[in-house]
Amino acid sequence: MYDFCKKCFLLIAFSFVLSAALHAEEKILVCIHGFMRTKSNMSLVASSFEKEHWTTYVWSYPSRLKTIEEHGEDLLELLKWVADKHPGSPISFVTHSMGGLVLRHSISLEGCPQEAKTGRAVLIAPPNQGSAYGRFLGQFTPVRKIVGEYAGRQLTTTERGGFEELGQFPATMSVLVIAGTCGFNPSIKGKNDGKVAVEETRLSTAHEFQTVFAGHSWICHTPKTVELAKAFLERR
Repeated sequence: MYDFCKKCFLLIAFSFVLSAALHAEEKILVCIHGFMRTKSNMSLVASSFEKEHWTTYVWSYPSRLKTIEEHGEDLLELLKWVADKHPGSPISFVTHSMGGLVLRHSISLEGCPQEAKTGRAVLIAPPNQGSAYGRFLGQFTPVRKIVGEYAGRQLTTTERGGFEELGQFPATMSVLVIAGTCGFNPSIKGKNDGKVAVEETRLSTAHEFQTVFAGHSWICHTPKTVELAKAFLERR
């Protein structure tokens, strides 16, 4: 009887240890596309991480129809849902362009789950300091009509550095910014990806930084970008 009870105790203890180990290894990723893009823009990123056994969520949102702040509030609802589904597991992120701004605001909102604030984030070609090219395009009425009166207007009128009011990433998060360098655009000073200058991608808070020889539109489909993102998010 003693041996039977001992075996039962060891089996139960092993089950608890195994369950805890599996839970600790859970890897959660949320991908966020940019302005006037769709979830397909994050397809290579998502599929590449899924092959490495990440649970991946690609968030699709109507980028033209709300402000960056409103999109951030909508994203918060998704983050709460993901945190409830994977309690205690840090949520990591890969974003493209304006998606990085949406994430910045969402993370700074009251009620953002701790799981999101303790993950890692890779921001691909984010206009953290605004976009000189966006402001140039904003001079033209047809462009203003195309981009709309909400997030598009913010991207085409906000002065350099003017996105600081969106909030910042907390010290509990490690952030990597990846900028593209394959672009030629007379309206942009310095190296750029055709739409955003390398220097415009930088945060005013601590972050790591890498560049990739790619243009703004296809940087998310560049293997080197995915390689850098994987190395950063897998780091412990």
